[in-house]
Amino acid sequence: MKFSAGRGELLSALQTVLSIVPTRTTLQVLSNVLLEVDNVKGVGKLRLAATDLDTFVLKTIPVNVLKNGEITIPAKVFADIIREAPETEIEVGASDTRVEIKFGKGIYRISGITPDDFPKLPEINLAKQIKINGAELSRMIRKTIFGVSSDETRAALNGILWRTKGDKMEMVATDGHRLAKISLANKKLKGMHEDVIIPPKVLNLLVRFIGDEENEVGIIFGENNIVFSLGDIVLSSRLIEGPYPNFEQVIPKESDKKLFADIQTLTNTVKRVAILSNTLTHQVKLGLKKGKGKEGGNIELSSVNFDLGGEAQESIPCEYVGEDMEVGYNANYMLDILKQMEGDKVTLELSNPVSAGIIYSTPQPEGEEYLCLLMPLRLVE
Repeated sequence: MKFSAGRGELLSALQTVLSIVPTRTTLQVLSNVLLEVDNVKGVGKLRLAATDLDTFVLKTIPVNVLKNGEITIPAKVFADIIREAPETEIEVGASDTRVEIKFGKGIYRISGITPDDFPKLPEINLAKQIKINGAELSRMIRKTIFGVSSDETRAALNGILWRTKGDKMEMVATDGHRLAKISLANKKLKGMHEDVIIPPKVLNLLVRFIGDEENEVGIIFGENNIVFSLGDIVLSSRLIEGPYPNFEQVIPKESDKKLFADIQTLTNTVKRVAILSNTLTHQVKLGLKKGKGKEGGNIELSSVNFDLGGEAQESIPCEYVGEDMEVGYNANYMLDILKQMEGDKVTLELSNPVSAGIIYSTPQPEGEEYLCLLMPLRLVE
């Protein structure tokens, strides 16, 4: 195997696949990147692949192919060499498992591993891909991924549920304390597949690779995996086995209390009051009071930290409909949700101090439905 390529393009490709290479592994070959070069109809291509066994990434770039072949090479060491190289043409060649890297007057040699030991890449049939709007897909992921659970005893909650039935696609994530759910109109995926549960690692990478581009993303549903195609980058990930818990039953159908507040004011106040909250529960109490006469009402936020001998209390104006009530929330969870809210106003629907509160911003973008659930904490006086 032998090829040459510009330093900048080669380094960029390596940085793409490095995001998958595990930092610690018992399988040495997983620390390597697979290099495959060939020349088809006069066009030279280099494919770089990496995997942690759950996720695969494949990046393709044009190169000058001097000899077809393949090899695996230590990913971090190879990337470090290319990163420190001057901006010039770099030649990479391999004989058996010995790899030689040349640029300028420098020659660097390292040992690779035969490609036979590298995990087999999943079969990818791009003819089966369904293309959808990348910006919309990225938005759905960003609006829900913060709610994914890290509790490995509940495997289904360790990913995002993606529903593609009907005229909408829907993503849901929950860790039992909070829930995020977003729906967007999309007929391209209608009836194409059953619900799938996708690990957050591949979705974070997908958002990163999509970036701010208004490109389409190809989706290929496999039996046990899902593939995302972004032109010269292909991502594949195993799916998490279901079923996903019936989240619909925890979403309150009716709420007789509604709070309307300025998002920024509420966010900033929660941050301040949370400084003196309990270090374990991070509880902030919301005292909701309806106004008198023409007054709209107010929220009294308070917290107590007995270890510090500290307490905080602050009131902000709001519009509140319903009976006076006190409810406690984990401030960190509340702030995670408030970060996702857009516009000027946020609505919090409540029924009682022990039921989930529904949070959403108003108005919502056309064609989109987004809400979050937040479970309350038992109030500690």
